[in-house]
Amino acid sequence: MRSYILAALAVSMVGGAAQAQDADLNAALTAQRTALEAARKEQVDVLSPKNFSTAAEELTEAQKELEKKRKPEKIRETLAASERALAQARKAADTARTALATALKTRDDAVAAQAPAHAGELWQKGAERFADAAMKVERGDISGGQRRAAEADVLLRDAELAGIKGVTLGEARALIAKADQGKVEEFAPRSLAAAKKYLAQGEQEIARNRYETDVPRTLAAQATYEARHAMYLAEVIAPILDKDEDDYALEELILGWEEPLKRIATELDVPARFDSGYLRPTQDFIERVQKIQKELRAAKQDIADRDAQIALLSGEVKRLEDKVGGIADERVALQRRLDAQAQQRANVAQVEAAFTAEEARVFRQGDSLVISLNGITFPKGKSAIDPTSFGLMSKVHDAIKLFPSASLIVEGHTDSDGSDSANLILSQDRADSVKQYLISNAGWNAEKISSIGYGETRPVADNQSAEGKARNRRIDVVVQIGAAAGAAP
Repeated sequence: MRSYILAALAVSMVGGAAQAQDADLNAALTAQRTALEAARKEQVDVLSPKNFSTAAEELTEAQKELEKKRKPEKIRETLAASERALAQARKAADTARTALATALKTRDDAVAAQAPAHAGELWQKGAERFADAAMKVERGDISGGQRRAAEADVLLRDAELAGIKGVTLGEARALIAKADQGKVEEFAPRSLAAAKKYLAQGEQEIARNRYETDVPRTLAAQATYEARHAMYLAEVIAPILDKDEDDYALEELILGWEEPLKRIATELDVPARFDSGYLRPTQDFIERVQKIQKELRAAKQDIADRDAQIALLSGEVKRLEDKVGGIADERVALQRRLDAQAQQRANVAQVEAAFTAEEARVFRQGDSLVISLNGITFPKGKSAIDPTSFGLMSKVHDAIKLFPSASLIVEGHTDSDGSDSANLILSQDRADSVKQYLISNAGWNAEKISSIGYGETRPVADNQSAEGKARNRRIDVVVQIGAAAGAAP
């Protein structure tokens, strides 16, 4: 009995030792796996592909040996081989990182541009050429590796460009290809041609400066819109042209398009008459919307002014109630302030009426009046005011004369085309030009006017459309009228 117990105890001890040994081996394998993953993040697999591959293969073999319950010594030997190969890979990668620095940077740029997804063949060739260069460096052939890396650099730069085009223009390309397959050109040739034109312009812009993507993105959006528009038109037109009674079908189409315009007209309380086409009612809608927007701004300002008056009166009443004597003088001062506010509102209304919607948008902003000159023009890329805008500047002169004690800030704004720095400089130069005009031609006190350029940082519309960009290219004249507006200087 005693011998049986001792034998069982011995078996238990051996089993426990084996489990501990397996745990140690598992921990060692996990540590090496972690080391390989860390090396991969440092691009060691790219810079020393042969050594890294050997390290990974030896680790896999060690894992299989553990699962097959091979001798621990054999497993440790295989694991040690993986560790040695990884050490060699790291050493070779350090050398390659310096020797192949230019090509490595180009490879990273191509990856960032999603070249593997959008330029498969080019990327594959460039990546293979770079791998050849890295393996030469592994073998100690630095000059041979650098020659091969120079070849890879050319391929990878082309792959990067193709990747940028794919990311930026991919959707537009796919839609145009789909339109071509669907014979859209037969029914909507102008819209499809516009889509292809914008796509070609986008490709040219990327080829000119691959890292300035604002303009190509805008062109891609326009190409995408025109392609979708062409596909929609073809979908509508094709069935009509297939019918025998073409005139009747076209009439039904046009009448169907008039229906939503009639609904808009009803909501705007504007008569919708299409006996001369849709342009006149469309203009009526625009004018009605502009009038509503103007009335809304005026209503909001009236509410703000009334709230301010109520707060002011409440405060004054309380103060007068608490104060003994001097009530008459206080009432006179209060009335003067209320009169000044009334004059201010009248002046603001006069300024709003002076400009058309195409010339400027006038609105209150706190204690300031903003005259947003979306109608002012400059030669492309220049800061001198175009002579065609002198009439508009004359209106600005008449408007600011109503506030002789105010200070002015001239703000310059651009759309998103071009670089951030160039837009910032251009907006400042144009603001300076308007400032100098008001000083020289309107006789405004130079000490009471300043200018600042904001570039593309303060858009008021979407830069994806030509109309939106036109609204963002503007000069804002900020009249700091304050509470004393309308008073004598």
